[in-house]
Amino acid sequence: MQSALILAGAAIAQVANAHSHEARHARLHGKRVIVTDVEVDVVTVWETVTAGGAAAPTTQAQYVAPTSQAPGNHGPAPSAYSSAASSVSVAAAPSVYSSAASSISVAPVASSSSAAAPSSTLVTSVSSAASVAAYSSSSAAAPSSYAVSSSAASSTAAPSGSGVSASNLTPNGKKAGLSGYIGIQNTQSFSDMAPHISWYSDYTPNTPDEQGVTGIGMLWGADGSPCGSDMTTRLATYEQMMANNTIPSIMFGFYEPDCACTMSSDMSTSDAATQWESLIAPLAAKGTVLGSPSMCKQYDEDFLTPFKSAIQTDWDVTSIHINKPNVTEAQKDVEYYVQTYGKKVWVSEFACVNDQPSWSPCTDQTQIDTFINDVVSYFEGSSDVVAYGPSNGAGLGDAWPLTDSTTGELTATGTTYVNAIKGL
Repeated sequence: MQSALILAGAAIAQVANAHSHEARHARLHGKRVIVTDVEVDVVTVWETVTAGGAAAPTTQAQYVAPTSQAPGNHGPAPSAYSSAASSVSVAAAPSVYSSAASSISVAPVASSSSAAAPSSTLVTSVSSAASVAAYSSSSAAAPSSYAVSSSAASSTAAPSGSGVSASNLTPNGKKAGLSGYIGIQNTQSFSDMAPHISWYSDYTPNTPDEQGVTGIGMLWGADGSPCGSDMTTRLATYEQMMANNTIPSIMFGFYEPDCACTMSSDMSTSDAATQWESLIAPLAAKGTVLGSPSMCKQYDEDFLTPFKSAIQTDWDVTSIHINKPNVTEAQKDVEYYVQTYGKKVWVSEFACVNDQPSWSPCTDQTQIDTFINDVVSYFEGSSDVVAYGPSNGAGLGDAWPLTDSTTGELTATGTTYVNAIKGL
């Protein structure tokens, strides 16, 4: 990529005044313009810059600020170059410059392929998930038994950049997301959804950011859960994150402890409370937003009240699952949790399910489409709902899953969801 640099040189008579002004900067895709607050006589210098053939940033190559690195971001972060020297050199774009210089000169521009700024970090996504073709909603086990990711979380002492804070619980200002499975970020359906969602979950503690979508972590289960090797592997991953001082901006825990393995994490209230205080509560002092355990039994649950009484560190946002056949029942779920626990809710899963008198996923596409459009409209309009995402896991029949288990492409349900959230 070639660009022209236009440098306004300072008039010698006014150079001494430069120290009293803060430098300003501007960044363009095609060229860089550097402007200072120095009064100038204009000298124009043209220089052709070759940026090592690097392509402009796209949604597939996300820039991440050096202080908010998270696994799965692609591409080098913009460098932060600060100079108190007597000259300012123009380095590879994109960069941020500040200068207390007494003179200004143009230096040859380094190739972006060979010169990385000291503050830049390149983080790549690693996944050990099996191919999408191997996933089948009819034969695969619950989220607890999906393959465990080998993605290594980057170490940082500050919360990662999801945009979630105690005062702003909606990821990057956009509610719509996705509850998926490990490897879903490698599917075509995810790429089709990515421009329209802000977050996704794959049920692991170190869900990687992908294609501009923030991965939201979850400690699925802990000691006291009998749910086997996947639970213990994810717990080990979480403990390694804590040992590395990898502090997420938000962490959920636990996954449906009020129901049995393998679909849920199956923990007693006393075990869940003990493990919450030991493993998750310490993150609060480091700035992490805490998401409650999510309930299997929806507004019929009887777990969170004794759990809340047994813990000393409260959660910040209530994670809820909605498996209902219509928006009226979905609204009852939301209202129950808001009224009972006095906090806003994050709908970490929703699906069209006839849950009474027994569990029966919706099979009629018209009913599913109506349900999606109605609940998206309701979630978007409710100040009690800070985020929401449809479930894409097992146990939901053939009509509901948003991703085709063979091709990885959007199903009719997935297409309906994308159309419902476009432009939000």
